[in-house]
Amino acid sequence: MARSEASPADRLEFKSGRLCLDFINTVRLRPLSVRVDLVNEYKDLILWSHRAGIVTSAEMAQLTEAARRQPRAAAEVLSRARRLREALYRIFSAQAAGVPVPTADVRTVNRAIARAMARAELVQSSGAFEWRWTESPPCLDRMVSAVARSAAELLTSKDLTVRECDGYDCGWLFIDVTRNRSRRWCDMATCGNRAKGRRHYERRRSAGGPAASGTR
Repeated sequence: MARSEASPADRLEFKSGRLCLDFINTVRLRPLSVRVDLVNEYKDLILWSHRAGIVTSAEMAQLTEAARRQPRAAAEVLSRARRLREALYRIFSAQAAGVPVPTADVRTVNRAIARAMARAELVQSSGAFEWRWTESPPCLDRMVSAVARSAAELLTSKDLTVRECDGYDCGWLFIDVTRNRSRRWCDMATCGNRAKGRRHYERRRSAGGPAASGTR
């Protein structure tokens, strides 16, 4: 999907339709042993958060300095973020496949939501109430809280359909907004075209064409 020489920032993509799914999609080639993880250090988590619009450039610098002063805490946040990401992947993947959701993963998500909501308060704005998140200066796990809240909203939505890309080596999740809920690929230009090319190759091979003899 991405060029091997691309920097981490260049390889981050945000086109799933929801923040929590974009975070899940920081793993590429998920079903294979050669999976590529774009969040391996806390600094990767900060970079993703900035690109996702969770933190500003100034807050990004504050988090970087906080992580430098509290390396153990930053490492724990990274670990929790990755555990949450994998739990969410298994939950949404199970839902997309129509199979039971792992109970242990639901517990993992609930713990993350409880931690996120501990910083929530109701405030009035223009005569209405809305949530405000008391995280100033930004906490080390601010982005984890944002992902947990996004997941809670998506999991309780009855109007959104989450799909898993049909690409055999992809595993990306996305919101299907097509009228008949028939979208199969995270991106037609990548996984969709590769699948079409694979089907063409297999048809030629089964018909005894050039592909079958090893010539191309």
